[in-house]
Amino acid sequence: MSTKSKGKPDLETVQNTEKPIESSRPSSLNQTVICVGEYPIKILLRGHFTEKKDKPLPILIDKSSKDIAKWSQTTIDSDNILGLDMNIDKHFWYQVLPSVTGNSALINRLTTKPIGNPGGAVIISSLWDGVGSALLPALISQFKEWNLNSVAFGVLPSKIQTSDVQFNAFSSLGMCISQDFTSIMLLDRDRLERYVGVNRNGSILKGNNIINYILELITSKETFVQELSEMSRAFSVKMYTVLSATGASLQIYGSLENILNTALSEPLLAFDLSTASLLYVLLRMPARLKDKLPQEKIELAIASWIEEKANFKSIYVSEPIYETDDSDRIDIVMFVGGFDSSKMFSAMEKKVSGIKKQAIKQGSIKENEWKKIVDSLVVTD
Repeated sequence: MSTKSKGKPDLETVQNTEKPIESSRPSSLNQTVICVGEYPIKILLRGHFTEKKDKPLPILIDKSSKDIAKWSQTTIDSDNILGLDMNIDKHFWYQVLPSVTGNSALINRLTTKPIGNPGGAVIISSLWDGVGSALLPALISQFKEWNLNSVAFGVLPSKIQTSDVQFNAFSSLGMCISQDFTSIMLLDRDRLERYVGVNRNGSILKGNNIINYILELITSKETFVQELSEMSRAFSVKMYTVLSATGASLQIYGSLENILNTALSEPLLAFDLSTASLLYVLLRMPARLKDKLPQEKIELAIASWIEEKANFKSIYVSEPIYETDDSDRIDIVMFVGGFDSSKMFSAMEKKVSGIKKQAIKQGSIKENEWKKIVDSLVVTD
């Protein structure tokens, strides 16, 4: 593993045709996957992640244990199902959050799960529902208290969804960013659902199945959470998104640079790449290409490719994951951080203004709490 950096860190400041891909080496630092909310749970259950015998089963959290068990159809052990199972209103984050923080029943049950391992935790949560929007800041806050590294994937609501769910998402991210230092990957629901890519076996990878593909890749990289967390802390960056080029044949594309260019056509969030400052790159490739594409050559190709697109402070190319197969297909997932998101969040703040006023008027949240949320997301002159 090595780093190619420019500048110095500021230390102060698918279709269901896809087939499972087995890693050629066992993992000793398995990362725990925690999936929160009906939307991501159903995506994960549709893939092959639950079939991996060398990895711990994901922990699934939503309103009802019975509902999760029904969706999983016995593919997930009951010990890995955590329903809130509470007789409380769950439409907004502020209705759920008090019941899932501190010495709550949910947190107590989490202490019995295999999440204290060195690999850390990967959380994926829908942000528009009351449970997902409340659990994300609650979990990352708890993991910080336990001194456990975590990386979170937050799925933003569709632009056509109503202002109440936009309010949940905006509030959830504001609480996460203002309080804790977990790296948060922003994924746009609209872009997820219209995604079209290629699997390593050559079949079509379509729609939000890309989430399963990314999860499979990052959990095959046992040091992913640790590496990304260290990079985030060093450069005081908390927010990322994802660019991916999956199942790309080196023979067809001709070069690594051409493969990288395809990642720009399917971003999982609308953002300005020229404003970004950090890049973490994860690759999976056939072992037989190791001599043709050594890590040093990959690092230089990526640095050259990105040079005219943004003035990055640091580019980290993690050691590739090598697979034993006869193909020439390469997976590249790039985690881009430090981009300017204030325009996106300013638009969201305006959209949720009515819901915010109602919540403050009825005493559900306080003015100073809301100001803290807004200040963490929207840069004011």
